[in-house]
Amino acid sequence: MTAPTGLATPDNNVPLSPLGWLTVYAVLLAGLAWYWFSSYAVPGCDTRENMDTLTGGKFSLDKIKQVGYSWSQKSRGCLATVTQDGKALQFAWTITRVQGRRRSRVEHDYAHPGIVQARYGHLAWYGGFAAQGQPIGREALLTAMLAGMDGVRGKTLYYAGLTALMSPQHHREIGDIEPLGPCREVRPGVHSCRLLLARNDMLSAADTTVLAISVLQQGDFTFTRGAGGKGWSVTPQFAEELAQARVQ
Repeated sequence: MTAPTGLATPDNNVPLSPLGWLTVYAVLLAGLAWYWFSSYAVPGCDTRENMDTLTGGKFSLDKIKQVGYSWSQKSRGCLATVTQDGKALQFAWTITRVQGRRRSRVEHDYAHPGIVQARYGHLAWYGGFAAQGQPIGREALLTAMLAGMDGVRGKTLYYAGLTALMSPQHHREIGDIEPLGPCREVRPGVHSCRLLLARNDMLSAADTTVLAISVLQQGDFTFTRGAGGKGWSVTPQFAEELAQARVQ
């Protein structure tokens, strides 16, 4: 069959022009960027997948809400209530997409409601966690606090009985911290920081199938820079500062 006069027969072997390839790449990149930077990169707080992972069908959550979504960290903070023995308790967790060597995965982690509220309720304009605790930073503060606890207790203390869903990084006596603002220099080389502490307190633990036992404390702690300006550590006043930290 011949093509009608005046119409060119399409040539399917003609390669795309450079402009055509640029258009294809732009569309693909836009789609990937939309997925990665949008909230769809991390399951929502109330999805069936999350409920099954968190509760295992052993209890139910009510009044589920999102505290905040950090798109730069791909992490979502969630709150809910759970009823146990006729008493309504706050329940909190985080959902984070973690990039592996070949593919990413979604991690769930229990957290103290006060920590989740403080961290995810005050996100920075660029979608990340607020840069609290400067010039030391959250990670360096936590490292110094854990080392300080080892010094006070004389050994590293772990709570192996904590719920399996809680990541091992929270199994220390101080499970997590959240700075409440920038640290201030009180004398040369020494900074004071106001912190929230999620402190595991197994001595006061009651039978529970829902929550890891922890208390929230708030206090001012001092830190000193290490030799040569490297690293930070608590000061000799740490034990006293810990005793003065208020239970929230």
